[in-house]
Amino acid sequence: MQTIKGKLKKGLKIGDKLHFNFELREPSNADVFDAEDEHGIETPLKFNTAVVARILVRIDDYTGPFTFSMIRGLSRFDLKTLTDAMREAEKLGEA
Repeated sequence: MQTIKGKLKKGLKIGDKLHFNFELREPSNADVFDAEDEHGIETPLKFNTAVVARILVRIDDYTGPFTFSMIRGLSRFDLKTLTDAMREAEKLGEA
């Protein structure tokens, strides 16, 4: 399984610690269907956030589970960083 790695600017707070270095994998059909079932496709921001929560492999030493609420709490810049990485991961499957 190929993954994409990157770094968040403001970080994800889990407990009382901020986490910055992330790794995510290519979304599967199941990830996309589950995100669609949970939030529909009418609101792309919610849909993409739900997919990101499913495909995150880790942030620093935290390996999940990741929830929609956790990802929703990110800064707009960090959420964009993760959704851009998700699109990059999708391209891995096209190769």
